[in-house]
Amino acid sequence: MVNTDKAFIILAGILLSIFLAFVAGMVVQFVTRLIFSFNYTNRLKYLFAVVGGLAISTMVFMIFKKSLSQSSLFDGHQWFEAIMIYQHEILLGIFAGSTFIFLFFGLSFNLNIPRIIVLFGTFALALSFAANDLVNFIGIPLSAFESFRAFLASGQSIPAQYSMAFISDEVVRKDLFNDYTYMLLFTLAAVIMIITLFTSRKARSVTETEVFLGRQSSGFERFEPSHLSRIIVRNALHAHTFIMGALPKRLASLIESRYRKAEQMEHQGIDGIIYFDTVRAAVNLVVASVLISMGTYLQFPLSTTFIVFMVAMGTSLADQAWGRESAVYRVSGVLSILSGWFFTASLAFIGTFIFTYIIWHGQWIAALALAAVAITWLIISSRYHRRKQEEKQHLKEELEEGIDNNLEHLAEEGGDQIRQHLQEASKVFYLSLQGFIDEDVRQLYEAHHKALLLNKYTRNSKSKFFYAYAHIAEENVDSGQYFAQAYDYLTELVSSLTNISQILFSHIENQHKGMTEAQRNDLQELLDEVSAYFNHLIHIKKEQKFDHLNEISSKYNFLITFLDTIRRNQIKRIQKGNGRTRMTIVFMDVLSETKNLLLHSVNLMKAHRDFSKSYTKK
Repeated sequence: MVNTDKAFIILAGILLSIFLAFVAGMVVQFVTRLIFSFNYTNRLKYLFAVVGGLAISTMVFMIFKKSLSQSSLFDGHQWFEAIMIYQHEILLGIFAGSTFIFLFFGLSFNLNIPRIIVLFGTFALALSFAANDLVNFIGIPLSAFESFRAFLASGQSIPAQYSMAFISDEVVRKDLFNDYTYMLLFTLAAVIMIITLFTSRKARSVTETEVFLGRQSSGFERFEPSHLSRIIVRNALHAHTFIMGALPKRLASLIESRYRKAEQMEHQGIDGIIYFDTVRAAVNLVVASVLISMGTYLQFPLSTTFIVFMVAMGTSLADQAWGRESAVYRVSGVLSILSGWFFTASLAFIGTFIFTYIIWHGQWIAALALAAVAITWLIISSRYHRRKQEEKQHLKEELEEGIDNNLEHLAEEGGDQIRQHLQEASKVFYLSLQGFIDEDVRQLYEAHHKALLLNKYTRNSKSKFFYAYAHIAEENVDSGQYFAQAYDYLTELVSSLTNISQILFSHIENQHKGMTEAQRNDLQELLDEVSAYFNHLIHIKKEQKFDHLNEISSKYNFLITFLDTIRRNQIKRIQKGNGRTRMTIVFMDVLSETKNLLLHSVNLMKAHRDFSKSYTKK
């Protein structure tokens, strides 16, 4: 039997906490930004000192309420009882003392007060996580351990006949800290959590996703927009326009003035990406730690990860980090993560039922087999996650790698990446056509995956070098435009390649009929000719032998004629009644996209040749 009442209360509590965390983060950040704006550096020392003292006093109060007042470790100690009696006086002293310290160091040593609040907020958030997540981590094993001890004490010999009626309020509220066994288990669990925080790639990826979705700058987005995200953003823009129009003009102008960005914001990396400043970081940590502490103290069901994530998203929205250029992607990312969490919870519920049912009937043999399955799946999922992280890291390194904002950088770094992308494009084209000829669905899947990844890499590199191109000297604009054209052609080339891989993979994956012998021979010959063409192209690009482009043009004209010949042969087969409609469409689409691919490759080489000549003159 499942205690559905409690289960639904917990689910409703988590949903409510998500909404409250988002709203709280948005409101607090909006008010904070109105007070401090983005141009707060070396200003508002007095106000920062007061707000910093208030933030620290609030976090200390929640520590008193949640951690000390509910702990049995200090019962009977005179100093602890004195703290509980004089809480208000102590908090007032902490507020006054911290405000004075902030003000003194801010005025005397130009101390960045928000950074100190961030440091203290990190400690408070860690304490909040420990109080909540440690229970989630070790609660079920401790319940099993307590059940096993109760069963041994009962003297019964058949576990299936032992009732769970022994679980009472006395057992639930048992003082575990007086039992050395439990203390050892708590200590080991805490050590495991600490080590995991420093070593887990998955923990780092979760943090990176949160920071990436909340960053101040627009640019490359990890999530694709969904229909729902477009609807939400469209309605939000309409609501924003209506509200700003309804407000008095002075108030609207005041709000707009407080959101003018500083010329040089904090946390700006070498790639030009601005993530957030210390004001938003302080709000994130303080609000999240207070909400988690308050929820834990009130025994309100919540998820610490949900709270922290939604607070960060709320502050991002209030900070106008979700602009017109990025809103649909960010909203889609938030919706994807929320739906993924709930989908995972549903799978966990179903999986737990299946595992329990199998173990109930299969007993220890089934338990060992399922343990082996779980370990195997854990290894597989870890490898998959590692591969995904390597792909993301590669994208990140490409974006951050030495942006020098000059022609030398465009000529050397950009030229190398174009050559690498051409090499990968040649590989993908070969895998796609050869996999289609052999009807190898695995090879086609690999080719399509590589094509999609190459498309991301190419667009990422294009964004990076366009950023560099936007900052080069004005006298170099004529040279830079050729390089911009080269990347445009490269993007179109990869887009055609992606279309080819998608068409071929979908056809074989859907188990449609393959090619005729004549089509297979034509496609094999085309693959050989195009592969040789790409090899020659890459060699010229690597050796910078642009004076040999006449050879490429001649080869291109030959391939275009060859494609026309293959197309005419296919039309003749159709007229004779030998063409299969679906296969014919796929075959003709591949010929058309291959023609586009060849055209873009020639234009790419010509644009890069023009850039190289223009750069050499300078």
